[in-house]
Amino acid sequence: MKLKNKLSLQFTFLFAVVLFVVLFGIYMLEDSTRKVSFYDKLEDRAFVVGEFYFREDNMTKENFKEVIKKFPQTLSNEIASIYNDQYQPVFIKENTARWPKEIIQEVIANKKIRFTKDDQQVVGIYFVDNSGNFIVIASATDDTGKENMKTLSIIMLFSFLISLVITFFLGRLFATMAVNPINKIIDKVKIIRATSLNKRLPVGKISHDEINQLSITINNLLEHLEQSFQAQQSFIMNASHELRTPITSIIADAEITLRNTREVDEYKSTLVSITKDAERLNEIIGTLLELAQINLDRSELQVIQLDEVLWEVADEWGKSESRIHVDYGLAVNAGRYSIMGNRRLLFIALSNILKNAIKFSNHKDVYCKITLNAESIIISIKDEGIGIASSEFQKIFQPFYRVANSQKFPGSGIGLALTERIIRLHNGKIEISSKLDEGSEFRILFPR
Repeated sequence: MKLKNKLSLQFTFLFAVVLFVVLFGIYMLEDSTRKVSFYDKLEDRAFVVGEFYFREDNMTKENFKEVIKKFPQTLSNEIASIYNDQYQPVFIKENTARWPKEIIQEVIANKKIRFTKDDQQVVGIYFVDNSGNFIVIASATDDTGKENMKTLSIIMLFSFLISLVITFFLGRLFATMAVNPINKIIDKVKIIRATSLNKRLPVGKISHDEINQLSITINNLLEHLEQSFQAQQSFIMNASHELRTPITSIIADAEITLRNTREVDEYKSTLVSITKDAERLNEIIGTLLELAQINLDRSELQVIQLDEVLWEVADEWGKSESRIHVDYGLAVNAGRYSIMGNRRLLFIALSNILKNAIKFSNHKDVYCKITLNAESIIISIKDEGIGIASSEFQKIFQPFYRVANSQKFPGSGIGLALTERIIRLHNGKIEISSKLDEGSEFRILFPR
């Protein structure tokens, strides 16, 4: 079902419920008013009947009989009864209803009662007259009122049905108007392909409008996709170059060696060169696989002391020509550097940064420090090496990217990409501060 039809039906259903409640309330209120109004009329008739018969002693019998013939019945099925204190009917003995003694006693006790019996409304009134006390009970059927209520219910029913039809089509019209911007967005998104990810959806002036928010969200998604495609293309180009170099070297060495008969030492030299290139190729492929397959398996999570991991990394690289200085802050913060994570991955991440610090500082001293603040555990690794230009801070985390002044150093440019992904999997982030020819400082922040 299309969204506009679904919205129309939902709107119509909601309107139907509200309209039904309103019409039902009006009907019940009107019916209650009708009953009260008819009780008032019936009470007036009871007073008239009582006054009429109580004046009988002021007329001759012939005059009274003549008046009775002319006394009209103004209400449908009207029946009036008059009783004395002994519960005996008086004045009216023909065509009168016989009311139980309990009803008459209730009228005497309450002076006035109203009730419904067998589709008839009944009023009872207690009269005090100079000739004695009497009870007048009058009953009638509100045929006219009920007929009016029946007519009103038919009118309401047809009005209800017609209103629902009108509401559905109006709701469908407004739903079409509301959905139309979304359809435009769909049409524009349909034409965007991998080769046209630079296209963006138009955004209106009202920033808080939901349609604009949708356009902005899709534009952000397209931007991320464009960046991902560009990064993928860059990765493929760099990977091809990095993989082609050792393969070309291996093929060249083998072909040159096979052209002529060589001495044993020359064969050995060629094989050593081929082995080195093969090892480099194997290292690149291994790192690429590790980068592609790296994931934080929840089953491998454990509580890790980051100061212990840093100590292991420093000990691993302590045999290099650089002196590694480590400040653990044990006197103040011993045992407070724990996070949930994967020990092996964190070792690789810290090891890559420390290895780069040693390599790009020409084996000068390297300083490692672990500290705390209100939100984070901070590991700082600082060197006195070649430094990084500020324009390249974000690029160094791209696979195979190498800064301009690092070309004379061996490496594939994958280590920092691997490190950044591991840190991000642990909800951490990396901050860099560096100056060319003065050194760099990498600060890794893990949430506490």
